[in-house]
Parts: sequence; C-alpha cells; structure tokens
Amino acid sequence: MRYLDNLVASGLLKAEAPAASEISGLIRTGVARLADAGNGDRNLESRFDLADNSAHALSMAAVRISGYRPTNRYPL
Repeated sequence: MRYLDNLVASGLLKAEAPAASEISGLIRTGVARLADAGNGDRNLESRFDLADNSAHALSMAAVRISGYRPTNRYPL
C-alpha cells in the first residue's frame, strides 16, 4: 500500500480525481509566493510566511496531482 493510501485509511485524505484548473492555480500561487519570499526588501517574518505558504501550495498541488484531497484544512 502506498503512503498516501495509508493516509486515506486513517481518514486524513480522500481519493478524488485531479482537477487541472485547481492544480494550476496552486502551482501559480506557490511559484508567485516563492518569488516574493526572495525579495530582500521585505522583512524576515514576511519572507518566511511567503515561503511557508508557497511550500503549502506546492505540496497541495502534488497531493492533488496524485489524486487525493485532504479531508480537513490542516491534514498533515
């Protein structure tokens, strides 16, 4: 059994067909936030927040590409 299937069995994820528009939006958001995080004119806390949000968006894109969706807002 794959790792993500274990998360389905535990109730943290559910299987759901990938949606191209959702995935492209997550990738677009993740890439934009990562670029903003590299802006040295921003304060460190803002840069960290942007980088963290970028990682979350890109991770969610990977989960959705794999055909899964979290069952709640903070799954992992």
